[in-house]
Amino acid sequence: MNPLAEAERIIAAVRELPQVSDVHGGRFGRIATLGAGRRVAGVRVTEDDVTVGVAVRMPFAVDEVAAAVRAVVAAPGRPVHVLIADIEEPVPSGAGVEKSENRKETVS
Repeated sequence: MNPLAEAERIIAAVRELPQVSDVHGGRFGRIATLGAGRRVAGVRVTEDDVTVGVAVRMPFAVDEVAAAVRAVVAAPGRPVHVLIADIEEPVPSGAGVEKSENRKETVS
């Protein structure tokens, strides 16, 4: 499988995990797979290893998230590195987003 296709397969699988809100390119977007005229952010696939950056939902356990990501990556013979790059905090129930009123004031 070519690296770009493998990266896209991994992203789709990782996004299905309940603890993961999305993949993440890491600081400066360094976690990415490069190909002919394309860049797939959030997963770096090489012949030697696979690195996956994720943003997770709270509450979470680091070891459980890493194990779940490694299980869906399924890269036999290569180590899978998991970077938790961001944490999404839950919005408390009943805490709606406050609407700001657009008020126009006239100064004379």
